[in-house]
Amino acid sequence: MMKFSKYSKNLFTKLVSDGYEPIRGLGGSMISDETPILGLINVTGSMWSAVIIINTSQVSCAIYEGEVRQKLDGYFEELLKDYGKKNIVVLNVLVSSEESEYAEFLGQDNFEFDRAVMNVYWEIKLHDGSLAIAKNNPDTIGNLNDLVTGSATGSAQESECFFINTAYEEAVAKKPQLEEKGGQTPFLTYALIIINLMIGAATLLGGDNIFRLAMAFGVLFPQFVVEGEHYRLFSYMFLHADFVHLINNCFSLYIFGSRVERFYGLSKTLIIYLATGILAGVVSVLFVPFPTIGASGAVFGLLGAMLALARRSKADIVGLNYPAILVLSGISLGLGFMRPEINNHAHAGGFVAGFVLGMMFLKISEWGKKADSIES
Repeated sequence: MMKFSKYSKNLFTKLVSDGYEPIRGLGGSMISDETPILGLINVTGSMWSAVIIINTSQVSCAIYEGEVRQKLDGYFEELLKDYGKKNIVVLNVLVSSEESEYAEFLGQDNFEFDRAVMNVYWEIKLHDGSLAIAKNNPDTIGNLNDLVTGSATGSAQESECFFINTAYEEAVAKKPQLEEKGGQTPFLTYALIIINLMIGAATLLGGDNIFRLAMAFGVLFPQFVVEGEHYRLFSYMFLHADFVHLINNCFSLYIFGSRVERFYGLSKTLIIYLATGILAGVVSVLFVPFPTIGASGAVFGLLGAMLALARRSKADIVGLNYPAILVLSGISLGLGFMRPEINNHAHAGGFVAGFVLGMMFLKISEWGKKADSIES
């Protein structure tokens, strides 16, 4: 049967690879079969989460209910207060052998979703890898279900203890690393920003006649596109209604474009930007009867490509991981529905197109690597 030390190292390593950091001072610096408790926390998402691993052979149910849980709640409440956060989900993993005294505790309804510290209780049985969920507790929290149960499989013929710092360094070294294809300086992104700023300056500062001319011949009028003026599907991306609109799109272009260019490369980023902007325009023509301008459809295309990269690679993209990008995408699209003047159809169309294009480019790259490895 797998021992606590081996299981803890398996789960510890997987959690660190998933963005969790050890809670220092909880369980000491070395983990063995006699270690009572250890914990990890992830503060990268919109809602914080933590995993507490409890050795039920060392911590009785009475001690856990009477002392440990209250101390942990106090620790997390203080942490939330210090950082101005409202909630944290704490998964308490009770690691047990075949016999456990926690059965009655798990039978109670201990989950309180309206608290700042939302405790969830799961029990993993090391003799068979089975998972028991406390009454009325969530049975799925992101990918933690797979991590908790998957850590109970594999060989147990390893050291009876491990040092947290050493295991942490090993886990960090095993994290997926993205291959950089565009270099540190995003030349294309800078060029696109300059082009947008130059056209913006010319139209917004060049006098009423220039502005009217640009609006007349560049705006995405659905009727004119249907009648054959297809160039408007391209030109509308470089026009903006005012300086706030222009600066906001340029700032977003830098945030997303620099990351996409760094990991997709210059040529693929240019294709993503232009193709998603055009496809966003097509969606707008099909579903929105009003004229449209702005680079936001293409910017959302870059965001979609970022999401595809994070999902496919399982790696951070310069500080942004898959859950963070997913939340950012949802918030960005959600804000569009709150303002009637925003063309959210173009945003959604660009985002979906960017995600699909990003996945296609990543798959093509993977096929190329496989072909190269077969030939060699």
